[in-house]
Amino acid sequence: MPFNFCPRCGHELVLREKDDRRLRPTCPQCGFTHYANPALAVGVLLTDDRNRFCLVLRGEEPRKGYWGLPAGFMEGDESAEAGAVRECLEETGLEVALDGLHAVYSYQHANRHTSGLLILYRAHVIGGSPRAGTDTTDVKFFAADEITVEMLAFETHRQAIQEIFACSE
Repeated sequence: MPFNFCPRCGHELVLREKDDRRLRPTCPQCGFTHYANPALAVGVLLTDDRNRFCLVLRGEEPRKGYWGLPAGFMEGDESAEAGAVRECLEETGLEVALDGLHAVYSYQHANRHTSGLLILYRAHVIGGSPRAGTDTTDVKFFAADEITVEMLAFETHRQAIQEIFACSE
């Protein structure tokens, strides 16, 4: 969502070319420049003791009704690791321990003119019990042969699952 007014002084922003030759919303009053930085999403590739993958059924748009990895946006006051653990608990009811970084994926929403990064960690369950969370309607562990790319909500989730499957062949 573009800024129309300066968050510092309230003056109307105007587009001005900056040093990088990009037009950016800039305040002619106080000099504030708005930089549209990418969103940071964090999540987990969570497996159970039978090596099945945890997926959540999305209960909200975008992609409501599709399955996805437990993931969401990182908060400004937390580390990526803490955000991934929090998102998993919120969406699945499961407490997890991280086993390390899986991968980082870049994504773009052309229709919204936004981009972002998804940071995925490998994880295992250390507590809790599966239950739908704040923006999910179901939690289920799937065997590898039960997951299709068509059922997954996001391209980054498809990439991660396909990479896991490719490594296990």
